[in-house]
Amino acid sequence: MYSQFLYFIIALLLVTMHRPASQAALPPLLTAACSLGIFAVYWLICRGVFRRAGSAISAGRSQALASLKYYRAQTWLSILALLCLAVYIYVLDIKHYVPILDHSLTAAGLAGTAVFVAHLSVMWACGHSVHRHIHRSDIGRAAFIRANISFSSAVLIPWFVVSFISDLLQMVSKPAFMESEAGQIVMFALILIACVFLAPGLVVRMWGCSPLPSNSIRAELEEFCREHRFKVGDFKLWPLPGGETLTAGIIGILPRLRYILITRGLIELLTLEELKAVVAHEIGHVRRFHLLLYLVFFMFYSFLVYNLGDLLLLFLLTQRSILGWALSGNAFETALFSLAYTLPVIALLVIFFRFVFGYFLRNSERQADLYASDLVGHPFTLISSLQKIAFSSGRVEDLPNWHHYSIRQRVEFLLDSYRDKDLALRHHRRLYASSLLYVLGVTLLILGTTSLENTALFRKWNTDLQMGMIEQRINKRPEDFQLRSAYGGLLLEMGRYDEAEEALLKALSLAPEDAGTLNNLAWFYATSPEPYANAGEALELASKAASLKPDPYILDTLAEAYFVNGRYREAIEAIDMAIAKTSENRDYYLKQKRKFEEALRESGGKSGGLPGGEELQVRVPERTGNDPNPLRSREVRAG
Repeated sequence: MYSQFLYFIIALLLVTMHRPASQAALPPLLTAACSLGIFAVYWLICRGVFRRAGSAISAGRSQALASLKYYRAQTWLSILALLCLAVYIYVLDIKHYVPILDHSLTAAGLAGTAVFVAHLSVMWACGHSVHRHIHRSDIGRAAFIRANISFSSAVLIPWFVVSFISDLLQMVSKPAFMESEAGQIVMFALILIACVFLAPGLVVRMWGCSPLPSNSIRAELEEFCREHRFKVGDFKLWPLPGGETLTAGIIGILPRLRYILITRGLIELLTLEELKAVVAHEIGHVRRFHLLLYLVFFMFYSFLVYNLGDLLLLFLLTQRSILGWALSGNAFETALFSLAYTLPVIALLVIFFRFVFGYFLRNSERQADLYASDLVGHPFTLISSLQKIAFSSGRVEDLPNWHHYSIRQRVEFLLDSYRDKDLALRHHRRLYASSLLYVLGVTLLILGTTSLENTALFRKWNTDLQMGMIEQRINKRPEDFQLRSAYGGLLLEMGRYDEAEEALLKALSLAPEDAGTLNNLAWFYATSPEPYANAGEALELASKAASLKPDPYILDTLAEAYFVNGRYREAIEAIDMAIAKTSENRDYYLKQKRKFEEALRESGGKSGGLPGGEELQVRVPERTGNDPNPLRSREVRAG
């Protein structure tokens, strides 16, 4: 179950994180032909793999070896299906032909999982005969495929609910808080929690579960739960492919929406006392709060990835070659950019599930085993049930598994802990300490990545990105005065004054009447150090810009120009006009006003040009990170 969940999440990431290019990679007919060819090759590979597995069974190989080969084949063919999906999306760029896939998370997720399920269906169809032999099943091929599809797709209900609500919210106006980063995190957390608490009823319906028949077995199991004061919504028959799979599970946190699932094969295999031990194991998951822990672990991981995503994207885009791929519009280079962003996210997901979440899953299963042993009074009925399952499943005592210890390891640990009670206590302490360490560690990482956004390194990455984007576009559109004006503003921010002046003068020569360009050059002359400062030119340019477009940020530049010319009263008047025109960035504008008023007081209330033609001493203001518009022209766009 957990492996299938991981595969489907990767499929969703592959399809939703890709951005199609403006131009298709191949003509439509050739794209379709290549897609069909890849699908046909996948079918041939599946057929060959399971045909060899069937031959090994016919040759009388051991049941354990046949089971091992079957499950390994499923693993590798599932990974191959993901690779096929990646080729369709990143090489053939099939999303280019269906524009809605780039605008709707839900549509993209449905399309991607449909393609992935189509490949898995081929794998299940080809492996059907091997499955029947290993599990001694009489299930038909179509029923086997349907059962696998319903089982796999149900685990994605929370994702589809989140994406559907996200798509709906894009269509309506939202409160400002919901537009913020914190608001989006809160919304995601609330939706996920609601899904986890309320989705079990829908999941058991999708799986086709039915109530356990009213017989002596059900009566005994219900009495067992009542005896131990455990509330459960219902006992359900779990129709995993054919129902002959030997397993049980529990789903749901709320008592009325909590279900214990047992397959028909397990009921037929185990005695009543062994079934009680299995139910005790499932009770242990609830009593030890494993379901809540899994929710907390996944939410903390999601918040961390959310924080890392923007940092990763910003870091990648500061690399000029990757930025070139992103801006090229070429299908191949756009795909390279999407892969450069997607692969680290997928790698982090695999590492989290395989090693971090896998560690907690294995040890939670072991803790549930210990709880069952304590509840029943001994481990022997649980051990006998595990041994029967291993034998009937093809002698899989030592089958490796990233989310469960092998059956042999579970049996040995139960026996050791029964003899040494301190062993169980040490296990509990280690698991809870590990859980606390995980929460603290991820919290520190989240806080660290959040604080990184306020560091000089982050600002440098941001500036490098803006520089790279503008330079790329200037190379394509050298006569675009807006790009050159924005470029000059960035160069000024970086202290590259010669280049900044050259870029701004070039922009002004291309558009001598553009208010934004006049404003940027005025700010350059008003705030640059010697020998670049030119107070008179700054005032002339700022006055002309303000007469063309008296926006607040231009009036701020005009006020700064008056200030460096010693005309403090006029500077105050200009900044008052800016404050009156906007409610944004008031802290910055008020700080400017206080600076001008202080200068006026220090001058003894005098304001104006210096008498006698004396040379004006230019005062260069300190630049702060609170400036709402370091480029001076917010109207300039790099695109």
